[in-house]
Amino acid sequence: MWRFMRTSKANILLLSLLMLGWLTACSNSAPASNRANDQLSPPDRVEVVYFYDSKICQCEKLPGEHIQSTLFINFSSELASGKLTYQMVDLNDRNNTAIASQYGATSLSLFLKVVRADDQQIVAVPEILLVKDDYDALDRLVNNRISEYLYGQSNSW
Repeated sequence: MWRFMRTSKANILLLSLLMLGWLTACSNSAPASNRANDQLSPPDRVEVVYFYDSKICQCEKLPGEHIQSTLFINFSSELASGKLTYQMVDLNDRNNTAIASQYGATSLSLFLKVVRADDQQIVAVPEILLVKDDYDALDRLVNNRISEYLYGQSNSW
């Protein structure tokens, strides 16, 4: 009988903690650091960095080339002014070891580095894995993420 009461108390405690977790998790939909539209000044520049692994497959380079085309078509003035930069990084090149470790990059990963004065925020864009072969969706994702961080305009991709 005592064993049942101890188990019952443990279950009640576990259930209480679980309910408390649900209540607090629902109170805030996103962490403050992931919100691009907070009242921040416009960034000095946004750096777009795409990482791929040429040893796995040359096809990993294709989404990066498509991202580059999308940027030239939709953000040509920002690229020309230096407010937006783009870099494709091959993880197999030994010269890229430092930048890969700075971003914590793996193959087929996309990052935005938002620079405001001396402050830098690196934002991962993991959704690229879902759209890497769908170029229309990739265009929407890239355009919306860059607009979100460059101008504070957010649309669902």
